[in-house]
Amino acid sequence: MQNLQPFFLKNTEKNESSLLKILFNIDMCLKAVAVIKSTLGPSSMDKMIKIGQEKILVTNDGATIMNMIDLPHPVVKILTEITKSQDYEVGDGTTTVCILSAELLKNAKKLIEERVRPRDITKVFKKGALILSQMLVEISEKPASLNLKFLKKILMSCCATSLNSKLISGKRHVFSEIIVNTSLLMGKEFDPNMISVKSVLGGAVNDSFFIKGICFKRPFSYAGFEKQIKKHYYPRLLILNLELEIKAEKTESEARLNHISDYKKIIDAEWSIIYEKLDRISEIKTKAVFSNQAIGDLATQYFSERGMICGGRLSGDELVRISKGTGARSISSISNINKQAIGKCGIIEEKQIGNERFVIILGCSTESITIVLRGGSEKLLDETKRCLNDGIMVVKRVLKNQDVVGGAGAVEMKISTRLRRYVKTLTGKNQIIMTKFAQALEIIPKTICDNAGLDSISIMNRLRSDHALSKCWAGIDLENGSVFNVFENYIWEPTIVKINAIQAATEAACAILSVDYFFNNLNQRKFEKE
Repeated sequence: MQNLQPFFLKNTEKNESSLLKILFNIDMCLKAVAVIKSTLGPSSMDKMIKIGQEKILVTNDGATIMNMIDLPHPVVKILTEITKSQDYEVGDGTTTVCILSAELLKNAKKLIEERVRPRDITKVFKKGALILSQMLVEISEKPASLNLKFLKKILMSCCATSLNSKLISGKRHVFSEIIVNTSLLMGKEFDPNMISVKSVLGGAVNDSFFIKGICFKRPFSYAGFEKQIKKHYYPRLLILNLELEIKAEKTESEARLNHISDYKKIIDAEWSIIYEKLDRISEIKTKAVFSNQAIGDLATQYFSERGMICGGRLSGDELVRISKGTGARSISSISNINKQAIGKCGIIEEKQIGNERFVIILGCSTESITIVLRGGSEKLLDETKRCLNDGIMVVKRVLKNQDVVGGAGAVEMKISTRLRRYVKTLTGKNQIIMTKFAQALEIIPKTICDNAGLDSISIMNRLRSDHALSKCWAGIDLENGSVFNVFENYIWEPTIVKINAIQAATEAACAILSVDYFFNNLNQRKFEKE
């Protein structure tokens, strides 16, 4: 089976049997997942990915790695898609999804070699996923007290557990506190889209901080911006979707003149048009003007002389955050300016952070948060940004559901033990298949042990024994190489992360087991037309 080579069907006479192709697909998936297996858990390793000729990426995020590696076979794209889905839905557990799916496929391979039909396997696997989802809901812990202090402890524990396997695990409590504080400030209106993360090269990781407001890098400015007032209290803001700049026409045009004075009239008309726009903006007493298009040198100097701050060519995301935070509405014509289009805030100022100049907007009507990351290298900042996204999504899910389970492999062992008890009620091949499903869950704590260099055999036996005796939430103590109660040590994870991971892993495994034929689309143009 190991000597099978990748195939592209050109001659139907050379096709192998369906079962052999399914087994080959499984081998390809196992080969791909082996790459990211060492990225699970607090003692995980990172991967370095070369992008182009010079750029490199250092990460241990499962979704990022699966999306960027050279896949050995197209069927592995199914695993890539589920990691993207897990990352989008809950933000964490991407590596868990891949490893669990691969273990399900590995156990299914043994069953197929024993002449169990793939269709029977997928049917039982899907049933097992539904049963496990119900079990997770039943065993999940919901805090009896919902006071702010206890809620913060839950959020800190879940966030720290998520970050514990990341590159920034040594500073997980620092970043957990930043993430939790920002989420509590936003309250019930917590929206990850209103949290912006900015990277500033230089300084230490501990210098990272958050601002209760909007912060963005000062856009390119023309001569005159140095004279602008750098701080305004209770200013009125305007967001434009137009240019404030004189430049050549984009389309070909022709003007026939009877006299040289007519040329001057054309030039004067251009100046008159832009000055009318600037005068109109000045009349409504705005102190800040931002646009997604250019604000030229003439407009910059005009605003500076009147004590106004301006910035052009801002990204759409930044303008959306400014609009939501201040209540300003983007306008495409100066004639459309009204009271509803003008935004308000407490303070707007320009500040130096590291070697960069930033515009900061405070006192917004809608809570907006900006996390400013500091670090000594761009690679560290990029990976920290990805890690924070996982932490933010985990906190969001806990705030929404408030159900948690034990981490450190405890929840997988708990539901595996329960599923084994359920297996005793089954008969025939269904019992055998469901047993394999229960065994697959143990791959998560086993991999955590292996990555930490612990004796996985003795620890797994201890975990099985403790959970068989119904000892609550026995998990892996990596520091002492033993077993302990993870709940008492505040190692918690959102229930929704585990439910989504099991469902996604099962769906991916079943999809791969259903593929027995692969061929190239030789008539691609016809397919695209249809």
